Amino acid sequence: MPLPRRRSSFLGQPSSDRPAAASCGRISSAGATAPRGVFVGSAPLAGGASGLGTRVSRRALGISSVFLQGMRSSAAPVLPRTGERAAGPGAAAGLNSCLMEYRDKVRALEQLNQQLEEQIRLCLDRKASSAGAWGPLRREWEEVYRQVSEAILDNARLMLQTENVQANAEDFKDRYENEQPFRRAVEEEISSLYKVIDDANLMKAELEEQMENMRAELRNLEHNHEQDVRVLYSQMAGREVDEPDAPIETSLDQILAYIRTHWEKVTERNRAETDSYQLECKEAQCMSSRLSPEEEQVETLKAECNDTGCKIQSLHAETESIRALVR
Repeated sequence: MPLPRRRSSFLGQPSSDRPAAASCGRISSAGATAPRGVFVGSAPLAGGASGLGTRVSRRALGISSVFLQGMRSSAAPVLPRTGERAAGPGAAAGLNSCLMEYRDKVRALEQLNQQLEEQIRLCLDRKASSAGAWGPLRREWEEVYRQVSEAILDNARLMLQTENVQANAEDFKDRYENEQPFRRAVEEEISSLYKVIDDANLMKAELEEQMENMRAELRNLEHNHEQDVRVLYSQMAGREVDEPDAPIETSLDQILAYIRTHWEKVTERNRAETDSYQLECKEAQCMSSRLSPEEEQVETLKAECNDTGCKIQSLHAETESIRALVR
C-alpha cells in the first residue's frame, strides 16, 4: 500500500519512489487547493507524530475500498502545469495545507483505530464471559439431544410396530379371503346335511308310527291268541263223551270190543284236538316269523338313526371350530 510512503513524506523524509517536489493535491489557478476524498473528522493540531506508526487494518477500521481509493486519488501527486510553476510561494502554501489536512486525517484515523480496538476488546471480553457459560448450555444441549434421540428411536420403534401390525393385518386379511371359499363350501355342505337330517327325522317319525301300529297289532294278536287258547282249554276241559248207553253183555268178547271201540273214539278225538292245536301253534309261529323281519328292519333303522345323529354331532363340532377360526 502507498500509505507508509505518504507517512514518510509527512515526516519530512524523502520518498524513494516519487520525487520530493511532488504535490499532494490539485492546485487551482488561484493557488487554492481542492482536496479530494472523505474526511474522517477534525483532530487537534497539538500532539506529536508518535502515533503515525500505528498500523490500522482496513477490516478493523471498517473502511471501504471506495474510501481508500479516494485517499489514494487525493494523495496522488499532481504536477503543476507550466503556467503555474512560476507561482512558487502559492504552491508551497497549498502543499503545506494539504500536509496539514492529511495529518489531521491520520490523527482522526488513529483515534478511530483506538475506538475500534476498545470495541474489539469489549467484544472479546463478552465472548470470554459467554464462553464461561458454555458448560450449562452444553449440558442442556446434550440433554435435549438425548431426548431428541430417544424420541427418534421411539418414533422408529412405533413405526416398526405399526408396519408389523399392518403386515399382520394384511396376512390375516389374505387368510380370511382364502378361507372364504372353504367357508362357503362348508356352509353348503351343512345346509345339505340339514336337509338330510330333516329327511331322516321324517323317516324316523314314519318308522316310529309304523312301529307303534305294529306293536298295537301285535298286542291285539296276542290278546286274541290268549282268548282262543282259553276257549280251547275251556272246551277241552268241559267236553264230555256223548255215547249211547252201553248194552248189557255177558260175554267177555263183547265187553272187550265195547271197551276197545270206546277208547278208539277217545283217542281219535284227542288226536284231532292235538292236530288242531298244532296247526294253531304253527300259525302263531308263522305270525311271529312274519313280524321278526320287520322288527329287524326297525332295529337297523334305529342303528342308522343313531349313526346319523353321531355324524350330525361331529359335523356340528366341525362347524363350530370353523366358525371360531373365521372369527
